Amino acid sequence: MQCDSETQLEAELYFRMARSLRRDARGIVIRDKQLRVVYSLLKPALRMAARFGVPMRTVSELVRLGYYEVLARDGASAESIAEQLGQSSRHVRSLARRLRSDFFSAETRIGLTREIEDRVAAKSPTERELRRSLGSYPTDAVTEAVENLLRDRRIERDERGNLKTGHRYVVLASDQLPQRVDALNHFLDGVYRAVLERLIHDERRTAMIKTITFTARAEELHAYLQRLEGDLRRELANLEESAAFSGAHARRYTLGLSVSALEDRPSDASEPIAAPVPPGTSSRGRG
Repeated sequence: MQCDSETQLEAELYFRMARSLRRDARGIVIRDKQLRVVYSLLKPALRMAARFGVPMRTVSELVRLGYYEVLARDGASAESIAEQLGQSSRHVRSLARRLRSDFFSAETRIGLTREIEDRVAAKSPTERELRRSLGSYPTDAVTEAVENLLRDRRIERDERGNLKTGHRYVVLASDQLPQRVDALNHFLDGVYRAVLERLIHDERRTAMIKTITFTARAEELHAYLQRLEGDLRRELANLEESAAFSGAHARRYTLGLSVSALEDRPSDASEPIAAPVPPGTSSRGRG
């Protein structure tokens, strides 16, 4: 009996999983745990797709593009990407071309700037070391982004030629869509890292996932959030200063906050992304 394409896809997924099954100390299949986490992380994106009325075919193609981007940024070869995506080399080349379009400027242009700042803050590399570590980006794009950051004094070059974070704390805000999508990307990257550290690796000292539900009047909540942001910035600046002057090894961290009313707005597939980004997106960590 011939299976339809959906059944064949399910069977292929099952046999791929079966080849890599491992069990933990309690005999629970680890692959099941991993897929359970992935499924939960997909839900916010799928809820937004359903809200906007995005067809399943388009969602699937966006998933392929996103998967390609992640693997390519990690330095995977075109052959290994094609194998992992179950696509031909020709289709993978098509994905690469599409990622260079303006639709992905938040990832390719603005995201590159943020990634340079993160790497400079973590390792103080030379420009040559930086270009080598960002091999998935065009060299001229990396050079241009570094020059812009130096001009804006968001990074500096020391006497040995190493790049380092600028002393001036730069606060950035924009109502342009690519910049705002980049801020969203950075926030969700922090969510991914928090899930990995806290849920997967059970890091309890320096990772946290907390959700608090409460009732408040809008004007009082607004005043509270302003105080909270100011307090956080001052206290985190103190932590950074202490780490810089201690001489001891210090890791980079990301902290993300989200606040929202729980009542859903009526769904509207044509609703724009229109509200301006709140002030406070900083060059030392967007979000």
